[in-house]
Order: sequence, then C-alpha cells, then structure tokens
Amino acid sequence: MSGRLLHIGRDLQSRLKGFFEVPLGPDATPLELLQAALDELERKVQPAGRGRRIFPYQRVIVRIAQRGADPVAVDAVFRDLERRLRERLRELKCETPEQIDASVAVVETSGDEQKPLLKVECFSEPGAHADAAASTQYPSLRIAVVKGQCAESEYLFEEPLVAIGRTAEPTDAFGQIRCNHVAFLEVRDGVNETVGRAHARLQFDEASGHYQLFNEGSSNPTSILRGGRMIPVPPRDPRGVRVQSGDSVQVGRAVLRLTIG
Repeated sequence: MSGRLLHIGRDLQSRLKGFFEVPLGPDATPLELLQAALDELERKVQPAGRGRRIFPYQRVIVRIAQRGADPVAVDAVFRDLERRLRERLRELKCETPEQIDASVAVVETSGDEQKPLLKVECFSEPGAHADAAASTQYPSLRIAVVKGQCAESEYLFEEPLVAIGRTAEPTDAFGQIRCNHVAFLEVRDGVNETVGRAHARLQFDEASGHYQLFNEGSSNPTSILRGGRMIPVPPRDPRGVRVQSGDSVQVGRAVLRLTIG
C-alpha cells in the first residue's frame, strides 16, 4: 500500500509541475534553459517493469536556437549537464548507463527562421545494448515466498542484485529511499514484522559466477537452510555467503526458497 501511495504522490507531483510550468520565453536565461532541458530528459525515462526505470541513452545533445544567445554563458551553465542529469535520474531511482556523453550546441538563427528555442536529442550508441547484454547475462533467480506475506508469492529475476526487506520503498534516517525487489508487506502477523526494512540482499559475484547472500545488519538474523542444517550469515560481512539452488533463506522468521537456473 505504501508503494502505491508513493506512486500516486509522484504522479500528482508530476501533474502539478506540468500545470504550473511556464513555457520558455525568447529571453530565457541559460539556467532556465538548463532546467527545461533536464525536465525534457526526465520525460525520456522508460518503465522497465517491477518498479524499475531506465534511461536507455548514452548520448545527449541539447540544441539552443535563441537569437542573441551568448555561447560562453550557455557553455558555462551547461558544463554540469551530465552531473545534473545523473542527480535528477538518481532522485527517480532510475538505472543509467555507465557513460553518458552530454553536450550543448548553440544554433545560429536568422530573423525569418522558425526553430524551437530548445531541442533535446537522445541517442543510443550503436552496439551499446548488444554489448551490455553480452556482458550482463545473469542466471535466472526464482524466489518463492514460503513463510511471510509479500506482494507476490513468487519472483523471477535475471539481474545482479536483489534487495530483500519490509515495504517496497522504505526510507532511512537520512531520507534515502531503498527499493526492495522482494518486499514483505507492512502487516503484524508474527512473521513480517521480524523482517528488517533493509534486511538482506542477493548479489551476483562475477568472479565466481554465483549469487552471494549478504546480511545488511538487521536486528533479526539472516540464515541459509541447506540439507537440514542452518548456515548463519554474519551481519555486514563484505564477503557474503554463497547460495545454491534449492537453498531456503530465512530473514527474521520469514522464509524464501531459491531456485537458480
């Protein structure tokens, strides 16, 4: 429920932003142009399912066709375009490419030309997605909820990191939001409340080719149940503990079963 309310709140914020947004005037300052470019780039974010968002472009060009524009001033303000873009995408919890080539160009205009004041162009570098797919093939990870209540009874992932905790998007004491891929519901049933908001994570180790389980320091324990024996996962241990297909993972009193394909 909290995740749905957060989504509704963001949607309302977006609608209000659009309602009060003032169109750029011909005398817009470089800073106003920068904010408008960031707003336009934010609209390029694509949903990728299961609450994920991605920005699938590696190259961004902002073209400014403003009569009398000062290229030096524009360049000075847009110098931080990539950093500002990454900050904006981070606020949206959006996955981004490792490299983004962001640039600005001032286009000369004559008196009778009718060009948009601001134009944002995004490109995906040829072969970038193919290269990424070739280097990020992860084993399928199926997680079945054996004990406890989640939004779904079973999850299927093919990604390097799966966060486990209570509620979909908990906030820590510093206001930072965490996205739990396996999110236990906020109910009091003797099980769910024993799961920490940031309880554990499964992370693929490319060196060994296996998933590791990490205990992120919850007050309740994290363990692996394998062949009738319990393997404790020490809190905040950077090494983690390797998991195998068929293992059960206990977080608090909740239990998950793993199938790795």
